Amino acid sequence: MAVNENDILMPVEIAGVRLRNPFCVSSGPASKSLEQLVRAQECGWAGASIKLTFDPAPYINLEPRYGWFQDLGYLSFSAEKRLNNEEGLKLMEEARKHTRDFILLANIAYTGDKGLEGWANMAKRFEAAGAHIIELNMCCPNMSFNLTISGEIAEDKILSGASLGENEKAVSVIVKEVKKAVSIPVFVKLTPEGGRIAQVAKASFEAGADAVVDTANRLGIPPINIRNPKQSVYNLQKEPSMSCFSGPWIKPLALRDIYEIRKLVGPEPVIMGTGGITTFQDTVEMAMVGADLIGICTAIMIHGFGFLEKLMKKLKIYLDEMGYESLIDVRDTLVEGITIASDLTIYEGVAVVELDECNGCGRCLKPGHCLAIELIEKKAYIDADKCLGCGICTFLCPKNAIKMVKP
Repeated sequence: MAVNENDILMPVEIAGVRLRNPFCVSSGPASKSLEQLVRAQECGWAGASIKLTFDPAPYINLEPRYGWFQDLGYLSFSAEKRLNNEEGLKLMEEARKHTRDFILLANIAYTGDKGLEGWANMAKRFEAAGAHIIELNMCCPNMSFNLTISGEIAEDKILSGASLGENEKAVSVIVKEVKKAVSIPVFVKLTPEGGRIAQVAKASFEAGADAVVDTANRLGIPPINIRNPKQSVYNLQKEPSMSCFSGPWIKPLALRDIYEIRKLVGPEPVIMGTGGITTFQDTVEMAMVGADLIGICTAIMIHGFGFLEKLMKKLKIYLDEMGYESLIDVRDTLVEGITIASDLTIYEGVAVVELDECNGCGRCLKPGHCLAIELIEKKAYIDADKCLGCGICTFLCPKNAIKMVKP
C-alpha cells in the first residue's frame, strides 16, 4: 500500500534536481529490477541508484552469495550479479516509464579499451535512456582487478572499483570527461579503501562533480569455521573468500568518512552519506557530520522498503522538537565540534552507586583494569579513592544505578 505523501515529503534540490526527500536507495541488490524501483517509489523513497552497470560485460559476475550476521551487526557478500550495459539501459528506460517524482541515478563503470571516450559514451547513453543523474562507480572493493592486500599492482589490468577510486588523478580526468559529455548532474561514488576518501572527494569537486557519495563498505574476511577453516561461511559456496562488508557496525566509520570529506571540502559541496543507516537517529548523526542526502542499502535488504515512512515520521517529530524545519538545518552542526584528543576537556569525578537501584548483578566487576568496585551484601561498593573516573561501569550497569559525579 502506498504511503501518505505528506508523511514522506521533505523536499531537497540538488544541482537543479528536485527530490521529494533526502532518502535514496543505494545501488545494490534492492535496485536491480523494475519491480523493486516501483516498490521503492510507492514506499516513499526519493529515488534510487540502479544496480551497478558495466561496459563491457562485468568481468566478475556470479550468482549472489550473502551472509547476514545479526548478532555481529553486519552483512557480507562474496559474489554478486551486475548488469551489462544493455541490461542497465533497458532497466533505466522501463523505470522512467513506470515511476513518477522518482529520481533515477545510473551507477556506471567503464572497463573497456576506449578509456575516457568509453566513460563519456556510456554516460551519454544513460542520459538518453532517461537517467536524472550519472553516478560514477569508483568504490566496489571486490570488483577491482588489482586491489590486493599486499599492495601489488597488476599493471596490465584496467583500474576499476576501489582500485580506481583510490587514484584521485584518474578520478579527476574521468569526471571532467563525463561532465563535458552530459547535461545532467554527475555524482562520484567513492571508496574508503585507500584511506584518502576526503582527498579524492576534493579532487572530484575540483573536476566538476555535482556531488560525491561515500561508500562505507570495507573488504574483509568473514567468520571462520575454526574446525574446518577451508569451508565457506556462505551457503552454496565451497571456498572461503574475501567479502564486502556493510551493516550497522560500519556506521562509526561512515560518519568519520563524511566528517573528513566535509572538513576538507567546506560547506558548499553536496555529499550523500551511506553506511549503517536504519533509524532516524542514524540519519540525524549523518547530517550532523556533513551529509545532505542519505543512501540506504543493507537496511532495505533486511527490513524491506517499507520502514522509511516510520523513520521519516520520527525524524519530523525530532526536527519539530528541536526547532528545525528540515534535515538541512541539522547539517554540519557537529563538524566544528569534533575535538582532537589533546584539546579535550576532562573533568575530575568518580563513580557512585544508587544502592536502591543496584541489583547486585556484578557486571560492574568485569573490567579487568578496575580495582575500585566490590560487592558488599549483594550491593556494589565503589572506593572513591581508587576510582579512575573512566566511566565504563556506568555503561555496564543494566539498571543505570552507577553514575559519574563531579567532586
